[in-house]
Amino acid sequence: MLSLRATLPGKFVLGSRQRILACFLLLVLLAASTLSPSPAQAAQSLVLPTPAGESWRIIQGYACGTHNSWDRYSLDLIQVNGPTYGAPIRAAANGTVWHWEAGSGTLILHHGNQFFTMYTHLQSAVATSRGVFFEAGQTLGYAGDRGSRGTPHLHFTAFTANRDGWSGKQSIPLKFAEGYDLPEIGGCSQHGGKVMTAMALQPPEVVFSSELQPDTWTNQDLRINFTINWGGGGLSQAWNQEPAEDRPMFPSVVDGYAQLSDKGEGKHMLYVRAWGPDRKQTLASYGPVGFDQTPPSTPIAIPAMTVKPGVVVVPWQPAEDALSGVNGYLVYIGADPEGTSRWFTPDPVVKTEPLNPGEYLVRVQSLDHAGNSSPWTTIGTITVTDE
Repeated sequence: MLSLRATLPGKFVLGSRQRILACFLLLVLLAASTLSPSPAQAAQSLVLPTPAGESWRIIQGYACGTHNSWDRYSLDLIQVNGPTYGAPIRAAANGTVWHWEAGSGTLILHHGNQFFTMYTHLQSAVATSRGVFFEAGQTLGYAGDRGSRGTPHLHFTAFTANRDGWSGKQSIPLKFAEGYDLPEIGGCSQHGGKVMTAMALQPPEVVFSSELQPDTWTNQDLRINFTINWGGGGLSQAWNQEPAEDRPMFPSVVDGYAQLSDKGEGKHMLYVRAWGPDRKQTLASYGPVGFDQTPPSTPIAIPAMTVKPGVVVVPWQPAEDALSGVNGYLVYIGADPEGTSRWFTPDPVVKTEPLNPGEYLVRVQSLDHAGNSSPWTTIGTITVTDE
């Protein structure tokens, strides 16, 4: 049997088995080239993954200790002027959740073009389902020591990978929009000891929450809670007037509350002024809200009435309430001197059901818009006679 032959460059002549082997090797090389990572393409801009306005120190830099494999260009970061454990960690760029590893507290975001950022040793993550979107600067988790017990810190890496997201991982030198450029400079723990401060990405935003809605009244000592997004520079708060612009009452604070009893009864507006780390300010308000714990007045007595059987119209003088105002009245008409009823009327007058001959008491309780009520009081009598 004759062998198939092919002439290759260099005028080598191969037999059929050699040719098949050469084709196989060529296919392997082609396949390998399609799986290799794209040239390292970082996101257009990375921001520091640490809270805006806070200074964090690199305690382990590039190419040293555990940072000496595919993740050579990694940073271990701790907070300089506060506790690292529980500190909010933010997304370094717009991206979606790619992977969550609970054991090591590792969250990986995918930013497109086979570019990823990794946040490790998180105490907890805001969301762990693949595909959840985070905006650059948005809190994605909280620093901890998962997988590295003893020293809470953030391990941060930016890397490229193959299309499967796992093979061919290669970290890249880091550069942040805040102006920190960390190139390869040789040696162990490159850039170790450097302190970096994250910037705010937008003016601070004040978010209020309360059981008490604006333009309503309550007789309970409720709270108005608030938190500052994109903050870090502090805040001031005041009832019924705008806080001063010169400096925050509470430096570095990012949340707080106001208690209604602190201001007392009345209708009030809460103002909160928030500072970002770059000293930008936002003024926000909540309200007006009403606080009233004083019951309305008790209706005054009316003259005794003597009437024929049938429907009776019973009027009385309106009650008074200086704060939230009178909302209406509960009325009881019967023989019980302690009688009460859920018979409600918004006006100081009631039209009874047909009454049979007998003696009746008229008892009234005043209600205001805050939920306060006067004592039940007998304000008059009705005598029904058929004479």
